[in-house]
Amino acid sequence: KKVARVMIQMTQNANENWSQHVGGAGVTCYTCHRGKNVPEYVWNINPGHTVAGGMKNQMQNVSSVAAGLSSLPVDPFTPYLLDARNGRHAGTTALRDEGGVSLKESEWGYSLMMHFSSALGVNCTYCHNSRAFSRWEESSPQRATAWHGIRMVREMNNDYVDPTTDWLPPHRLGKLGDAQKVNCETCHQGAYKPLLGANMIKDYPSLARLAQPEPEAPAEEASEMPEASDMADMATGGDQ
Repeated sequence: KKVARVMIQMTQNANENWSQHVGGAGVTCYTCHRGKNVPEYVWNINPGHTVAGGMKNQMQNVSSVAAGLSSLPVDPFTPYLLDARNGRHAGTTALRDEGGVSLKESEWGYSLMMHFSSALGVNCTYCHNSRAFSRWEESSPQRATAWHGIRMVREMNNDYVDPTTDWLPPHRLGKLGDAQKVNCETCHQGAYKPLLGANMIKDYPSLARLAQPEPEAPAEEASEMPEASDMADMATGGDQ
């Protein structure tokens, strides 16, 4: 019941404060759960495979559903959807210069893009102009929607999902004891818009915004107490 209350607050927060991503259609419990007690598409921090010795593969060159069945890093979610790592990797010079991001970090970013593509059923040009991937002024409006979505999901994982860890049974936790978290596929499930853009909030107005705290009742005005001398007069009959 504690977890359910937090999830309701998370849904209300998404509808009230993240309209740049969820739009007028909004989200409800069904958007993620689809009739199941636990959403089908969730993730945990992936510590990688245990190796006996020798060179580790650094979680690369291993086909991964998380990375859209590519051979890119198998956990693109922890850096960007839990931690606030910057996802801009394209260089601004013809040759690599000092101060740029590493190849490993760039591959994390490409792995996340593969997840976007798989989760939404779209390709790169849904958000980017292939002539200049990094230029915002040449990108489609969907790129801005995705930018807000990354931050919305990050907030969900840090402010709502992770704090429920202590309330969950062991079989609902990952290898490192963390709660199952949200990514793009949790809601989208292969569609460019969850449930193809069906309006989810119109029938559930209570999920449209966070519940407001009950206003405090006005304090009753204290009746004026008579002075001590007046009370003595009343007790003895006073001057009559």
